[in-house]
Amino acid sequence: MRRAARVLLVAVGSALVGVGLAPAQPVPPAGEVTVDEVVARALVENAELRAARADIEAAAGRLRQAGLRPNPMLELGYQRALSADNNFMAGVTLPLDLNGRKEGRVGVAERELALKQAQVLERERRLRAEVRMKAGELLAARRNVRTTDDLLQINQAALRVVRDRVREGAAPSLDESLQLVEVNRLEAGRELLLSRAEITSLQLRALAGLAPDEPLMLRGDLPGLGPPWDRPEALRRAVAERPDLVVARAEAAMAAARIRKEEAEGRWDASVNVGYQRQDFGFGLNGLTDRGGTRPIQDVFHYFGGGVTVTLPVRNRNEGNVAAATADSRAAQHRLELAGLVVRQEVASAFVQRAAAERSLRLYGEGVRSIGGRNLEVVRQTYTLGRSTLLEVIAEQRRYIEIEAVYTEALKHVYDAGVEIERAVGTAAR
Repeated sequence: MRRAARVLLVAVGSALVGVGLAPAQPVPPAGEVTVDEVVARALVENAELRAARADIEAAAGRLRQAGLRPNPMLELGYQRALSADNNFMAGVTLPLDLNGRKEGRVGVAERELALKQAQVLERERRLRAEVRMKAGELLAARRNVRTTDDLLQINQAALRVVRDRVREGAAPSLDESLQLVEVNRLEAGRELLLSRAEITSLQLRALAGLAPDEPLMLRGDLPGLGPPWDRPEALRRAVAERPDLVVARAEAAMAAARIRKEEAEGRWDASVNVGYQRQDFGFGLNGLTDRGGTRPIQDVFHYFGGGVTVTLPVRNRNEGNVAAATADSRAAQHRLELAGLVVRQEVASAFVQRAAAERSLRLYGEGVRSIGGRNLEVVRQTYTLGRSTLLEVIAEQRRYIEIEAVYTEALKHVYDAGVEIERAVGTAAR
């Protein structure tokens, strides 16, 4: 019986160690997409990003409107007395829009348009990072599912062998119970991992603008590519191009333009007007004509005139709005300074995180994962020699599964650190 048990464990243990040290690589199915392709799809189809682009169109419309002059005003009037007298008036008033009022409106609208464009770039930067992070979660979940699938297949095969050996009397019934518990535990864990992967896939579909039932097969593995820049170049790019810093600059420029607009609104302005008046007027008396006859005293009079209306900024120079715009400008400058500091800090932190994650992955891969595989091999061999039990082999296998899960996390940390560098720099790294 002991000899049969040893033969059984040689087969089971070899399979377990084999799957731990050299996991099976799945064949990529047709129609898979890369992370970059999902990012590109998200930048086109994401609903929030499309709404932000519509804001650009709205800002462009406001810029066009700001450049238009005020419309002339037509005034018509008619009066009629109880008698036959009547009076008709018509006038046109044209606001002149003086002292930089148009330039002030246009300046604010131009800065608003630049701000909306920068905000779209900022949303794209954040969306790229969100999609890549979520794709990393999906890749990590898929790797855990793949490892569990491989171990489950091995343990199911081992369970069939153990059952045959128990029926033959070559192994105790306890071994069958232990192996069955291990198979059930792996199946339960696999269901949780599958649900986690499916939830992550649904979240990734939402970010990419895909319907929940639309197929999404992600190609690739952890970790991703390393950053294409060194730290000084990354910092230079971030300070020059990062969209949230561009947004802060646009807000500061818009605040300064608003000061000029409010100052222009507080200066004098004028409008010109021209008018025509037709007056049909008379008295209830008769007068003599040039021929000596009589006729009612009634005649029509025509008047033409014009004038200028000047708004005098005596009581209201728009001081309150100017003061508010000035304060907003100071606040925008402070936010710009803060944004510059945050950019530098995030770039430095991202590179520190990447270096630490790479060191951790290297140490874990060489000092933990490889040793864990050798430990499983040793336990298997001791069991074949009759110096350990199947329970010890199962316990060592569980430790190895935990090691693989932590190794997946280490891979994801390296991947996430690369995404964080791209997010901190603000431009696509690929």
